[in-house]
Amino acid sequence: MEQLDIKQVFSDAGVDYNKGLERFMGNVALYHKFLLKFLGDGSFAHFKESFAAGNLETAGKHVHTLKGTAGNLSLMRLFAAADEMVQAVRAGKNCDELKPLAVQVEKVYEETCNAIRSALGE
Repeated sequence: MEQLDIKQVFSDAGVDYNKGLERFMGNVALYHKFLLKFLGDGSFAHFKESFAAGNLETAGKHVHTLKGTAGNLSLMRLFAAADEMVQAVRAGKNCDELKPLAVQVEKVYEETCNAIRSALGE
């Protein structure tokens, strides 16, 4: 896939590709390597599992980790969704109040992962 096409796929998924690349000092191969490594990161799976079990404290920790990773990779839409969830957990919202936010985190997470797979061929 051409670099311009890669940027478009990422842009459509809420990834600030140029900012991410800047964080990796312009090293495209290294940035792509870390984007691909993100696909194997367990933070989202642990968040989903903890949330489903009703363990909001643990779910909050995992979504906070997801937020940090998303921020470091400039996955901005995912960062924003995870941040909203983190803030709601910290505010003491209950499971019913958090469910729509958890659904949104999952939706954006899947869109982000699909964009990485599509753009980088994994």
